[in-house]
Amino acid sequence: MSSYRGLPALLAGAVVGALSASAASSTAPTAALQTCAAGLNGQVPTPTPPDFKFSGNVRQYYVAAEEVEWDYAPTGWDNWMGVPMNVSIRANMASANQYGTKWLKALYRGYTDSSFTTLTEQPPWQGTQGPTIRSEVGDLIEIMFVNKLSVNYATMHSMGLEYGKTNGEGADYPNNTIPGVNNVLPESGAVPPIGLNGVGPGGCVVYKWMVNAAAGPPTGEPAMVCYDLQYTSNMNHGLTKYQVHSYHSYVDLQTDSNAGLIGPQIVYAQGQMASTMANYREIPLLYMIYSESNSWLSAQNKAALGAGGNSRREAQGGPGGQQGQNQGNGNGNGQNGFQHPSQGSGSSSATPTGPSSTSSTGSPTQSAGSGAASSSAINVNNLWPGNYTIWHPQAVNLAGSGQFSNAPSFYTMNGYIFANNPVYQMCLNDKVIWYLNAYGGASHVFHMHGNGFKYLGDSEYAISINDGVGKTVYMDSTGQGRWQVICHVDNHQALGMVSNYQVYPDGQCPLPALG
Repeated sequence: MSSYRGLPALLAGAVVGALSASAASSTAPTAALQTCAAGLNGQVPTPTPPDFKFSGNVRQYYVAAEEVEWDYAPTGWDNWMGVPMNVSIRANMASANQYGTKWLKALYRGYTDSSFTTLTEQPPWQGTQGPTIRSEVGDLIEIMFVNKLSVNYATMHSMGLEYGKTNGEGADYPNNTIPGVNNVLPESGAVPPIGLNGVGPGGCVVYKWMVNAAAGPPTGEPAMVCYDLQYTSNMNHGLTKYQVHSYHSYVDLQTDSNAGLIGPQIVYAQGQMASTMANYREIPLLYMIYSESNSWLSAQNKAALGAGGNSRREAQGGPGGQQGQNQGNGNGNGQNGFQHPSQGSGSSSATPTGPSSTSSTGSPTQSAGSGAASSSAINVNNLWPGNYTIWHPQAVNLAGSGQFSNAPSFYTMNGYIFANNPVYQMCLNDKVIWYLNAYGGASHVFHMHGNGFKYLGDSEYAISINDGVGKTVYMDSTGQGRWQVICHVDNHQALGMVSNYQVYPDGQCPLPALG
């Protein structure tokens, strides 16, 4: 149940009105993107933090927030029990079959350039996570971000790197709340959606993040990003300092993250990125319990799934769904086939896009006999006369949640339940780094069968990771076979937090050799 159930009807009604508009196109006109791309100029933000020593290296990324039909169980099988999802006792216990496993999510997706026409390659097992943002100490990261969402606001906020207030923080809150003083938030603090007229693009901004020395390993030591282990040339393990990072939308953390806007970020020592990527298998792993009621896409999902949805799917592949696991995840990128609540309903009410100059009360009114606030009579823009650029994006995203109160929660690892992940793969004796992040409102325990790992120089068999925290662990893949990697919190595991990884024996590994 949404924790925002008590949100005033003023906000909820306004967003329902916004959702009733026709689905917006995600096509961004070339001229608008070219104007935005001019911000990719390689200039370090001013004022510059005194501990940031610019190396002269600029890394540029192109990221969009998009609405995607996501399948939490694309093989159609419970690959823990070895049975189809629709007969799985575990899946039924988790309510995964009540409305099915295909849900509308908002996900970060990477593109190759500023035209936003070609998606970047991403490992299929990375799932709901956005593209991996990689950098070295001293780099300036420039991210051209486009909000392709139809209704909701979004940003990119870094967990661990430095940035300026106007072009890097990606967070929606006022610089002050002095009575009578109107704060105007820069667009980077809450990037607007496409809008109700269906004409793209939505808002486009360039974020600039600075990679200071504190974000990476100490001078003279190799790569990665968390308090963890260095793999040395003589096969010993030496303690080094890393810091794991991630990024997420920060208009409203709870509803933004439950919608799906989370991604990994890795920092390497100067000159060590290429060698680390060549000599290690790197696996970003996200623990996340997606509460579909707390997603601001709950209204669209209720419209699409409320009558039974996609729960009667046939399983794909053979027993265990291995064909589906190893050849793709069944999850598409970009726009999807979900309908907005208005499609086929005849509704056409819309929400104004700026403060009204005619209405002065902003009080909700009731449509005759409806017992609920009328979206056509409510003007969310009059919630308060000032600070509109701050409260309005939050109001839109907050009110989008709680529209599907009996929606399930999905206990996922990289967005998959019951070992539906495309299998994490490695060869015997490979060096592997697991970049662990946890979001949501629960703590988790990383544990793998078949192999141990090291953290802070110590051999471990399990390690806890709190929500909002990242850790990096190192393993030698010495135990060959197919194994589980799980959350060892017992109810989390029981409800779906189980994945598979494969260590191939010598002479049978299909992966390119490391080194």
